Amino acid sequence: MKTSLAKRKSGLRAFTLIELLVVVAIIAILASLLIPALAAAKKKARSSSCLSNMCQIGIALILYETDHQKLPPRASQVADFMNPKSPGWRNNCLYAIAPYLQNSVNHPSSEVYVCPESEKPGDASDATELSATSYLPNAVIMEKLSAQVPNPADLIFIQETIRLVSYTALRPAVAADFGLCGREQYTYWHVFNPATRFDWYSTTHFLGGNFVFTDGHAEYRKASRLRAFHFGLKGGSSGKYDDDQNASSTACYSADLE
Repeated sequence: MKTSLAKRKSGLRAFTLIELLVVVAIIAILASLLIPALAAAKKKARSSSCLSNMCQIGIALILYETDHQKLPPRASQVADFMNPKSPGWRNNCLYAIAPYLQNSVNHPSSEVYVCPESEKPGDASDATELSATSYLPNAVIMEKLSAQVPNPADLIFIQETIRLVSYTALRPAVAADFGLCGREQYTYWHVFNPATRFDWYSTTHFLGGNFVFTDGHAEYRKASRLRAFHFGLKGGSSGKYDDDQNASSTACYSADLE
């Protein structure tokens, strides 16, 4: 009798262990399915937050032009761009439109210029507490009137980068600022990153990016859809108007504006 009872208890323990192992296996399978989905949802939320920033910037752009009768200043490579006491500081696009942004009227902040997905590159360009951005205004249209811009709803005013820096950096850039190309030409509308095999610009969210357009609206686009002409560029000494991100980062373009 005792032997039979012991066998029953042993069998029960074995059955309970098997049940436990089955439950653990099911949990592991569910976790393997849910974790990627949760990660994707988190990335989607960050992309939405970034797009919200872009929408605010688009409104600020319209308000700035209404008050000043032109688009923001053309200054580029401005270090510590939100700090008027910084050596070499001068007015620049991101500082200029800050007063039109929420919570920036009395206490200018660069918070709205930061995509949650961006990261400090770990060099001298790293974002500071006062000056931080992953957004790149377009040098081609700075200080112009929107009336000079053909099809402003399709011409990019700001694109984004994965790099979180303390500089106002215009991209496309004035080529002469980097000793490249000829007079009145532009370059660096994109920059290839050999480490990742993707571009540093406009590939932040699911191989695409958020953009502010010259008419003030914001939207997401895949990087594969981008062409040089979306930035107001046409053929130059080495670049073509319909170049994509496979073109040389230092190709030279002219402005395609009235």
